[in-house]
Amino acid sequence: MRDYSNFPVLQWEGPLSTKKAIAQVHHEEPVILQMPEDFSLGIDASACDCKSDDNPAHHVDCHAADTLKVLAEENNEPSLAELADIAHEAAQVVDIQTDTRRIIIHD
Repeated sequence: MRDYSNFPVLQWEGPLSTKKAIAQVHHEEPVILQMPEDFSLGIDASACDCKSDDNPAHHVDCHAADTLKVLAEENNEPSLAELADIAHEAAQVVDIQTDTRRIIIHD
């Protein structure tokens, strides 16, 4: 299991959260997006090029742009698609924790 204890956590609240996350990712800094209960984190792990983890509720090292764009479309959050492009440009990857409702963007 990975240690994310030193990553800042951002409570997801829509477009304002996106601007904060973009600033963080643009500087190639990690960030954890704590998503609300009604946010769907269902992705096709193989299509997003994710690796498996010891915990089946976790997908790690997923392709940032593909994963975030799928989640943006699934949840009607276009601002998340904007974050996808920034994360891709910054060569970041995404970990998804469906059990704790978190999206972790890191290098």
